[in-house]
Amino acid sequence: MVEKKLLTAACAVGILACGACFLPPPNQPKPQLPPSLASVHIIAIQVEDGTGSNLFDPLMMSNSVASNFNHQWSEFPVRARALNAGGPSDATLRIVVLRKTDSFTLGKKGRQFYPLEMVASFTVTAADGRNLASKPEEHMKFGAWFNGKSPPETWNSNPFLHDAAYALAMTAGDKLLHSERPN
Repeated sequence: MVEKKLLTAACAVGILACGACFLPPPNQPKPQLPPSLASVHIIAIQVEDGTGSNLFDPLMMSNSVASNFNHQWSEFPVRARALNAGGPSDATLRIVVLRKTDSFTLGKKGRQFYPLEMVASFTVTAADGRNLASKPEEHMKFGAWFNGKSPPETWNSNPFLHDAAYALAMTAGDKLLHSERPN
């Protein structure tokens, strides 16, 4: 009888201990924005192709970058939307893809890997025209798998559009949301 009580007590302690360990963490406050972006709640994103080669449709890329930004940086108190979506915003993030380098690697069974390096500038401008943050030249590396003998001429097709938008959104958030002061 004593063994059953001890076993029951040990099980109860074990359940409580494991339950406490696996509880979700308490709600953490959202990270603070850098002082230059403290008043920004909605940011309109405009992506431009500065390469002169019509790599992508700017409207499609702006929409995809805004979606990726909201998904990847959801812990911050700022939301993004594409500039062409209309509506009010506190600031505009202008991303200009300045250049890209690529190479082409033949793979097996018709799948090819296409590594890319992209250089872009990021500028955040307040609704009143003040420059809030600027990163004139940021480098990003990413790659995409595709089927076929040669890569598509533009990035409007998946996986290029998604991967390029993801790289731009991650770099924008990393360089702008975590910066202490604009350059």
